[in-house]
Amino acid sequence: MSDSPVIYEEKQKLNLGLLWLPILAPMLMMWYAFYQQIIRGKPVGTRPAPDAIVVVLFVIFGLLFPYLMLKTVLVLQVRPDGFYFRYYPFQLRYRKVSWLEIKEVKVLNFSPVRDFGGYGIKYARGAKIYVAKGNKGIKITPLSGRQLIFSSDNPEMLLSYMSGHWHRQA
Repeated sequence: MSDSPVIYEEKQKLNLGLLWLPILAPMLMMWYAFYQQIIRGKPVGTRPAPDAIVVVLFVIFGLLFPYLMLKTVLVLQVRPDGFYFRYYPFQLRYRKVSWLEIKEVKVLNFSPVRDFGGYGIKYARGAKIYVAKGNKGIKITPLSGRQLIFSSDNPEMLLSYMSGHWHRQA
């Protein structure tokens, strides 16, 4: 990661709304199975899984998966040497787009589900998409390569901070 100072930073927590239901259902089932079979010692179901399997599934679906969804955050940064982003915990290091690589940046309105198939990191023809929440964002068109689309709480402000740098570099 660069040592250059952060001029503007935006953090977006993953906002799934009702889409939390597919995450909560297995989580609650695993908590119930763990409590019944491991804590109380009463096997769950007519063909109960071995205790080791119940513990492993509990750790994955009852603890790890919900924790990752709660900790997921899209971080966008404007720095003097470029635009930085990461979708934690799926990207541990920041990715950088140098100002010299950017051809165009513009504000974009979209529907995450209809246009991109949901939230997260998505791939489309000629574009890589990072959506954490909302229906607004920015589209970066590089001089060469695939477009980058990011959701943003305040795309106009992000664009104004970016414009002061990438236009100046051209």
